[in-house]
Amino acid sequence: MSVLAAITLSLSEAGEPPLPFSVDRRQDGSYISSVFSFRTWNGLKSASLYGISGIAMDKSELSLTGEQVDLSKYVEDAGGIHGLRDIDKVRGWNNIEYGAGLSGKNTPATKLSMNKAFIPPGGVAAAHIHVDFDVMVFLLKGSVRHEFGPGCRKSVVHSAGDMFYIEPGLPHEVFNCSDTDWVEAIVARSDASEWQNIVPYDRDSE
Repeated sequence: MSVLAAITLSLSEAGEPPLPFSVDRRQDGSYISSVFSFRTWNGLKSASLYGISGIAMDKSELSLTGEQVDLSKYVEDAGGIHGLRDIDKVRGWNNIEYGAGLSGKNTPATKLSMNKAFIPPGGVAAAHIHVDFDVMVFLLKGSVRHEFGPGCRKSVVHSAGDMFYIEPGLPHEVFNCSDTDWVEAIVARSDASEWQNIVPYDRDSE
C-alpha cells in the first residue's frame, strides 16, 4: 500500500478531524506548526499514523486571525484577465504568511497558482512534501536555507535575486536565515489548489 493510500484509509476510518486540523491557520496570534499534534481523534489511535510520513491538510482558507477568508474578493475580473492588486499578507500556512494570490480558488485556473510568500524573522516552515506538482520560487528579499532529501540531511542557501525549483516528492524544511528580517518571495506552483496536495514530513522517519 502506498503512503498516500494509507493516509486516505486512516483518515476515512477516523471521520472528520477536530478543528483546528491544519497548519493553514493561526490561533490567538500563535502558529500551529504541524498537524502531527492532531494524529488521534474519534477513537483512531495515533499509533496507526506514526508510520505515515504525511497527513492530508485542511482545504479551508483562513485569515491570519483565524476567520474564513474569501479570496475572490481580492481579484478583479476584466473579462478573461484576472488581476490582483493587493498582495500583502492576508493568510497563513505552515509558519509562512501569504497574500491572496492567484489560484483555482479565485480564478478559473486549473493547473497553476502564484502567490507572494512572507517568512517572519527566525521562521521555519516545517518539513513537508509537494505531491505531484512543481514549485518555482523567486526570492525577493532575505535568505532561506533548505534542509532537504531523506531525513532532510542536505542543505542549500539562496538569497535575494535567486530563483530555485523544487522537485515533486522532495522532503524539505525551510528556514529564514535571519532573526531580524522578513523573507519575501514569489512562489509559483503547477497546482491550482496551492497546498491541498502538500503533506507534512517527519524528518526523523528515515
